[in-house]
Amino acid sequence: MGAAHGIAAPAAAPARLALASLLASGLVWGLSWWPLKHFAAAGLTGNLVGITAYALVGLAALPVLWRERAAWRGEGRLLMLIGLFFGAANIAFTNALMMGEVVRAMLLFYLLPAWGALGGALFLRERLAPRRVAAVLLSLAGVFVILGGGASSFGNFSAADAAALAAGLCYTAAGIANRRTTRIPVASRTMVSFIGCALVAGAGQLLLPAPLPAPGAATWLLLVLFAFVWLLGGTLLTTYGVTHLQTSRASVLQVVELLVAVASAMLVGGEMLAWKEWTGGAMVVAATLLEAGGDDEEGASHA
Repeated sequence: MGAAHGIAAPAAAPARLALASLLASGLVWGLSWWPLKHFAAAGLTGNLVGITAYALVGLAALPVLWRERAAWRGEGRLLMLIGLFFGAANIAFTNALMMGEVVRAMLLFYLLPAWGALGGALFLRERLAPRRVAAVLLSLAGVFVILGGGASSFGNFSAADAAALAAGLCYTAAGIANRRTTRIPVASRTMVSFIGCALVAGAGQLLLPAPLPAPGAATWLLLVLFAFVWLLGGTLLTTYGVTHLQTSRASVLQVVELLVAVASAMLVGGEMLAWKEWTGGAMVVAATLLEAGGDDEEGASHA
């Protein structure tokens, strides 16, 4: 999940390059569960990944924030909120992928159309047009089906499910804070999320201490590669794509992440989908596409 998903400010640039960038980022984020499952097997938790891999990129982000400090100084509180909310979203989602089923975590996270529409109406006074209301209802119904479709089935609701839903809420909150900014450069908004990840992960480790394993040199090397190739590389690809395409097109292409994750989890991870995941997942994807299709008409960016 890229921190830059919520940043959408179309600019003049080669559309094909931006499109290729978003497709590549969807592939990167959709396969992010793979190294995370490896780290989980090595005894690491999402918080430990946060205070290592995410913290490494956060340290590299400090010079960017310092260089642009004059631009965001008047909106420092918004920048802090963006970092903390994006950080909480990323760490919650990382934990969800490491603890639970990949497909289920992805589908629950993609309740975004509901959170985005409701958050925009409450905090940004955006109009809930019929298309957006339909997207909200469809996504909520989809998640209800995924969770079992009945009150007796909600006993299977797990900590991983809660983390996936929390990730979607925090991600939407970060998107709302993003849209409130008028001065903060895109680079600062993007890179601050990694600092937020490290801080949230550190707080989580203090509140819910996890045993510190002794991973081998190969695991440490993979953590560094995951930080600078996967996390930073995927973020840069996403940032370029969403800042050079219309919001609706960028939002539709983000569904690639979901499709790649589901397909790879089934083909590589051996996960199986029951009828409720197929049905609810189709409803969630349809809601996401419906929400994205109304962005340009209704003047609301996808959170």
